[in-house]
Amino acid sequence: MKLKSLLFGSAAVLAAGTGALAADLPYVEPVDYVRICDAFGAGFYYIPGTDTCLKVGGYVRVESHSVWGDTDILYGVHEGHVNNWTTRARGQVNLDARTQTDYGLVRAYIALEMTVGPGATVTAAGGPPSAVFPTNPNYDGSGPNLAAAYVQVSNDWGTYTAGHTGSFFDFWGGQAWATRLGLDAGTGEATLFAWTFAGGNGFSFTVSMEDPATIGRRRNGDDDYEGQEAPDGVANIRLDSGWGSAQIMGAVRHIHDYATAGATIDDVSDDDIGYAVGAGLSLNLPGGWVFRSQGGYSEGAISYISNDPGKFGDLNGPNPDNQNESWAFRAGLAGPLMNNVSGWIEGGWTHVLEDGNNDEYDWWAIVAGASWSPVPGLYMGPEVAYNSYDITNVDGNGINPADIRTDYDVWGAMWRVQRSF
Repeated sequence: MKLKSLLFGSAAVLAAGTGALAADLPYVEPVDYVRICDAFGAGFYYIPGTDTCLKVGGYVRVESHSVWGDTDILYGVHEGHVNNWTTRARGQVNLDARTQTDYGLVRAYIALEMTVGPGATVTAAGGPPSAVFPTNPNYDGSGPNLAAAYVQVSNDWGTYTAGHTGSFFDFWGGQAWATRLGLDAGTGEATLFAWTFAGGNGFSFTVSMEDPATIGRRRNGDDDYEGQEAPDGVANIRLDSGWGSAQIMGAVRHIHDYATAGATIDDVSDDDIGYAVGAGLSLNLPGGWVFRSQGGYSEGAISYISNDPGKFGDLNGPNPDNQNESWAFRAGLAGPLMNNVSGWIEGGWTHVLEDGNNDEYDWWAIVAGASWSPVPGLYMGPEVAYNSYDITNVDGNGINPADIRTDYDVWGAMWRVQRSF
């Protein structure tokens, strides 16, 4: 009996001691682990402590480029001054944050990138885009570039977009890489305020106020623009369906310019209106192939349909009534060639006519390439391109016809490696 009492007494003492030690331990908050958010597709997760879903992505891209042909005459410099072989490396990080609220889906998106590659360029009067042929013997990294930054609110009333994103005039700019040589694709990102209304059955309608200065769509020609007084107005009607997509679009702009050369700020301005219209079509073809195209016409707003490789600009002379006309069309096919290998071929044509003197040029381009993707997110491959620039009349463009040729041909080849995540 004494032994049994001793054992029970010891157990009681131990239990009491253990309870005292447990009471002395600090309270630990439960861990809030990252949770998957499958409401918006793969890659999203909840930011801990919030109901906002976030996706982190981006890419690393490395390229090697070679160009040859009429580079010395075409760009107004001796061929020995042109870097006919260059490289480019770029890294981009993007963040996509989405939250369901009582006012609809609220989205914020940002894409930030930096590049090491050619930057300095030479400008040849009346020549095609010298930006693709840098003459600086050295090139290094650029500062951060805000590729995109916008906020969207989507609900039953439609989608409101504010920020820096793709222009609502644009439909398709080309799938080709075309870093130094490619199609004349006048597309890009603008800072804008837009409203998109979804009408059902794939139809949508968008109206947008866009800042042309943020996308390079105020092109000086023989005369400079004066200060910007109003945004460009852009609208489109779009249809998305199982067979593909189609869009018609238009843009109108206020041209603020002085009527006479040498005018001062006190002179009365002679303003005018420029515009652009366009259409695009995308078709899903058998075997996973896709056909895409876009074309348009403009007066006084060339950059909505073209990068203006001939540097004619929107206006000819100091009178804003002299608005240059432009036509442009591009189309392409892309699809699988074999297992993990895809290919594409694209072509484009641009014609620009200066108002008042009939100076004009034609720009032709064709691009073909292929990429191999051994694992998801990684691809590599080659691309080749040809550009032709034909001037039919240069007298009014301030160039001595005896000093230049009337047609130029340039070829290019590149190799790209990219890892997206």
